[in-house]
Amino acid sequence: MNIVNKTLTSVLTASIVITLGLSGLAHAIVPAKSPLGITVTVTHGEDKNVIENVESATFTVELVPTAPYLSSPGDQVKLAGKENTYSYKITALANGPDTYTLNSVVMTFDNLESAPELSFKQDDVSIGSVTLGVTAASEPSPAQSSTIKALSDGTADTSVNGIQSGDSVVIAGAVYMVNSVLDYGNLATINLADSLQSDLLAGDSIAEQQAFVLVVAGVAMNNPDLPATATILVTATSEANTEQLTNDETITSVFAPIDPTVKTYVRNATNIDNLTIPADEDTPVAYSSLSGEDFYDAAGQVLAVDGDTIEYAIVQLAGNTKTLTGVTITAGIPLFTSLVPDSYKLNGQPTECQVSDPPVSITCDLNSPGLESDPGTILIYSSAELTFQVTVDSTAAAAPVEPVVSDKIPWTPGNPACWDDETYPYKGNESNAAFVNSAWVVGECRGTEFSPIATQEKCDEWASQGTVYLGTGKQGLGVVIACK
Repeated sequence: MNIVNKTLTSVLTASIVITLGLSGLAHAIVPAKSPLGITVTVTHGEDKNVIENVESATFTVELVPTAPYLSSPGDQVKLAGKENTYSYKITALANGPDTYTLNSVVMTFDNLESAPELSFKQDDVSIGSVTLGVTAASEPSPAQSSTIKALSDGTADTSVNGIQSGDSVVIAGAVYMVNSVLDYGNLATINLADSLQSDLLAGDSIAEQQAFVLVVAGVAMNNPDLPATATILVTATSEANTEQLTNDETITSVFAPIDPTVKTYVRNATNIDNLTIPADEDTPVAYSSLSGEDFYDAAGQVLAVDGDTIEYAIVQLAGNTKTLTGVTITAGIPLFTSLVPDSYKLNGQPTECQVSDPPVSITCDLNSPGLESDPGTILIYSSAELTFQVTVDSTAAAAPVEPVVSDKIPWTPGNPACWDDETYPYKGNESNAAFVNSAWVVGECRGTEFSPIATQEKCDEWASQGTVYLGTGKQGLGVVIACK
């Protein structure tokens, strides 16, 4: 008599075991759409002959729609009339592929002519929804492995449960890029671009993640002097169950464009209370420096006497349209004052400036606080503060005012001008009086004749001093010998 032995081996996937036995593991799922069943092996006879082509009954687990995870970008500030974007990431939390409808609405808006127009884009293409795939590991994979065995979705192709090459997937909280997928119809293999950071257990979720942006169109303000805001609500809703949704709310603040500006303030560092107009509610302190000193900007408000030290604060504001680069500032000192050496500070710290010959001015690079390694850069919405001091000196010579080139002036000793030998060429019968009554012109100094001591070195020396030397020629005539 033939003896028939029936061996039934259950291959309900490990994900079911994990789900039933270790339900506390948050990443364990039974993937929807994946055919699940048992394999049946029938043997008979003493030789244990196997009966081939035993049909297997299978079943699939239904999709359990779940609200997706939606990132929450921070609130933003935008300029009136300018477009801005909010970057989002959406991750599936269901047990299988689902499509999520994206909606956006302006909940409230203040001081705007109208509600801003909203749209969603992905890779610069307008979208209204995203479809996310989900599957689960069918067997463990160790850390540092980049190959994952997953349950098939029943179709032999190059995707499994909506996951395919180029997708981003979340596994145990880490994000990976999928290199390739091959579904054999009964088992699938997923190859990752990078190795697993931790051990993967059978049943662990492999969930797709996608990125998209919310585009907020520009809109005009009613009153540019007042703040304006728009509160926007973004919703991602499961198409399989519209009760499963996730919301995110952002507030966009809108401001009128402000161009770069420079403001100048002054104070009496010797006698801070020497003011014609006391600092009060009607004429408040105009500016408090980074070092805590009070400065004023009302014309004639600050008083001084001979010997007082006056301090200036110059503030360069970048505005809200762009970051400024290559920023330098030149400030001339007032008449009847002397520059206090090395008194210049940038953002409250000593800095180096170039000091010119009379009329004295200083030239300094400016930068935002903390950008000392990037001189000349003032960040958008930021500023730079330069302070320097001068001493009131009634004996200080007034800074000479150089005439415009081609202005003719009579020659006087010390006059920083040059003989215009093209317009007024040297003539042998001229006298010194002729020179005095002739004209001088500001510009490049060029010699006509040289006195016995007017060597080339002397010419260069006199030229570097910025003065003119009136020498004596063989006939006793005055000639210009500064060379350049």
